[in-house]
Amino acid sequence: MNTGPAFEDSADRCADALPRTRFLTDRCRLSVDVDGIAVAVFANPTGHDLVYASDATAEAIDELQFTLGEGPCLETHHFQAPHLIDDLTASTPRWPILATELFPLGVRGIYTFPLSTRQDGPVGVLELHRTRPRTLTPAQYRSAQRFAAALAPTIVTELRTLTDTPWRNDHHLFRRANVPVAARLIAGRLGIPAADAELRLRAAAYADYCTVSDLADSIVAGHRTL
Repeated sequence: MNTGPAFEDSADRCADALPRTRFLTDRCRLSVDVDGIAVAVFANPTGHDLVYASDATAEAIDELQFTLGEGPCLETHHFQAPHLIDDLTASTPRWPILATELFPLGVRGIYTFPLSTRQDGPVGVLELHRTRPRTLTPAQYRSAQRFAAALAPTIVTELRTLTDTPWRNDHHLFRRANVPVAARLIAGRLGIPAADAELRLRAAAYADYCTVSDLADSIVAGHRTL
């Protein structure tokens, strides 16, 4: 799946719009000793957007889970509990299609932690990965939990400050903003529920080996129909 050159734009936008979020996330990556890290925020149980990724692989991991509608990120958000996959090759993977897509990216370990606050409840997921199969040490696990606890209110605060600024509609920062819009257009044209339309959108993106975001943008712009 091609995340394209937009990755650098997204990372730069996060540095400008969410500086504290990026600072804490980068510190977490070094402290826990992982190869990549990302932060996803959830608008609903299945719909989420990626507000920061340390590299293209971290972005692709989240994009694949969004496209397939399954994976440790979604499970962590649903159950509000960390999900640790030390070695994707150790046994029959829980999500075989996801694992098959991650192998060529060099991903061998994934560790996800819920982000929540007392006031707002669940707000997102901290996603970490390694290119070698390794178990988090107790110290690394505790460090990831501490950073997750610090990140949750930070993200909420920084996102709220964007409400009345141009960042609110910045497509490089919120790349999936057109996904629900495209789903509604598909639903209206085919006379199906919006949830079914979004499933069609995700399936088409996976079949075309493109991101759901890019396909949604094409549909909203009138360049593509489903």
